[in-house]
Amino acid sequence: MIAYEEALKIVLEKTKPLGNEKVFIHQALNRILAEDIHADRDNPPADNSGMDGFAVRHEDIIGASEDNPAALKIIGESKAGDLPPKLEKGAAIPIYTGALIPEGADTIIQKELTKVEGSIVYILKELKKGANIREKGGDYKAGDLLIPKGKRLRPAEIGVLSSVNKATVYVKQIPRVGIITTGDEILDIGENITKESQIRTSNTYSLYTQVLETGAIPTIIGFAKDNPEDIKEKLKWAKNCDVLLTTGGVSVGEYDLVKDFVSKELNVSIHFWKVALKPGKPVAFGTWGEDGEKIFFGIPGNPVASMVVYEILVKPAIKKMMGYQNPENKIFTGILTEDFKRKSADRLEFIRAYVEYKEDNFYVKPFTKQASNMLTSMLNANALVLVDIDIHQIEAGEKVRFIFFDREI
Repeated sequence: MIAYEEALKIVLEKTKPLGNEKVFIHQALNRILAEDIHADRDNPPADNSGMDGFAVRHEDIIGASEDNPAALKIIGESKAGDLPPKLEKGAAIPIYTGALIPEGADTIIQKELTKVEGSIVYILKELKKGANIREKGGDYKAGDLLIPKGKRLRPAEIGVLSSVNKATVYVKQIPRVGIITTGDEILDIGENITKESQIRTSNTYSLYTQVLETGAIPTIIGFAKDNPEDIKEKLKWAKNCDVLLTTGGVSVGEYDLVKDFVSKELNVSIHFWKVALKPGKPVAFGTWGEDGEKIFFGIPGNPVASMVVYEILVKPAIKKMMGYQNPENKIFTGILTEDFKRKSADRLEFIRAYVEYKEDNFYVKPFTKQASNMLTSMLNANALVLVDIDIHQIEAGEKVRFIFFDREI
């Protein structure tokens, strides 16, 4: 049995990023960029107006005020997309946001600081020279590195890609994640329960949606009974996956066959089995494929253990495959609001908790139900608190480490 930190290190060292693919930018949201993006030209490409108002010469409005307005003759017009006329001394040109600055103009007076009477505009306030003008290249200049590869593409990045004429972009490929649920007692949704020992699956669909939430592509390969032939049959369909997740069948019971069969049927090299972790101790990890580019996780069957193992070991691996530069969970520090006690302290434990932010601090409320079979304890939880080995009790007011599992911060 190895420590959790060592297990995570092995997982990330053995997991390889996938290759690149080219997609249209409207398909690139939340993908990891695989190329540097440079500006194709200055932005703005020319000086333009930041306001609706009038383009003027600063020398014509010196000393202007409500009591002593500057009277200028209105000529022409400057609209976005059009070429404006030249501005003459003693004149003003109506201009709109984004429109080019007319030759001769050096200041924009916003509309609310003016009064129009016929063909004359009265400037009611002197502004400093250059006011309300967006300078050429003020946002970025041609050749600037705008988005480095390795960045996750959010709506802001998609907008920048569009602005530099990138209709398509190279991103990291998305892993295909196969899910096999094992156990004679497990039934799928809609199947009739005929024995008291039978239970409906929760792990299949919680894992499926956890994979979706991470941004990968989940596939339910099927439900395997506790016999060699059925497990071998289901494993045949796993060969097209980049990641194989099995739930159940990795403990030490007579019918826990998965770990042995993935080694035989898929030539998986098991790098560890059992981690000093609670919940989730009987977790297995291995690699397979021609160059060890595919990964396998044998996840315990208890519902909470399944979800927790995914968050703290599987999710970082999938994110590394997807090209994340820092795939590990972010660890935060908060203040415990209630005492926490446990009997056994021989493993690192991830306890369910609810965290809220107030008064410049995170406050962490631990839940009383921590058994690994109590799936409902996850309903109100949004975080996992790390309780280190040999720690039996943490008092309210003490600082604790935790990770969020249902949002990115």
